[in-house]
Amino acid sequence: MSEPQRPESNEPSNDDEISISDNPIKEMFLLAILYLPLGFFLWFYLASALMWFPARLTDWALTGLFPEIFRDVVQFGYRLEIQLQFVRPEGRIALADREIMIYAWGMALLFGLIMATPMSIKRRLAQLGIGYVVVSFVTAWGAFWDAMKEVAFKVQPEGVAAIAQTAVSPTMIALFYQLGYLMLPAVVPLATWILMNRPFLEDVVFTRKR
Repeated sequence: MSEPQRPESNEPSNDDEISISDNPIKEMFLLAILYLPLGFFLWFYLASALMWFPARLTDWALTGLFPEIFRDVVQFGYRLEIQLQFVRPEGRIALADREIMIYAWGMALLFGLIMATPMSIKRRLAQLGIGYVVVSFVTAWGAFWDAMKEVAFKVQPEGVAAIAQTAVSPTMIALFYQLGYLMLPAVVPLATWILMNRPFLEDVVFTRKR
């Protein structure tokens, strides 16, 4: 006699259950999304302090590389006033109220990713510090080329003539400004997190393939 056939079951097997539930990358990114509101809150609440280092980098770069154009960079909270060397009868020209937070939102993104990644407290603090320094340079890049763009294209006629005396062309200024405005604020923080957590990511990927 033939054995009776067992009814087919629609319940998932143990392997299917593991593949659905055991997904640390997915869980980590979901946790990072939950951390993002806190990251943006801290980013905006502490904006004046967080922007101090990028403002100093911008000041050193502008006044150091082009002292004949830029006189000083003054920070007002999370905004900058960039004072130029050009003087008109109504007073010294300044690029007032330059918004630099638009180049620094990667700080909040990195905060969410780092807080969601499993690691020790010491390593987490170290990565937060490294991430802050990296995004500060991205912010300074954006602020630097934003100031160069304003001088090269909007300060007539002094700015245009001064830029023409340098080795920096208007085309280069426009290219680097777009790079700092559109690409670097998003790409650099994510790349920084991947490089800092490469062993963890490789371990998760290779473990799941076995």
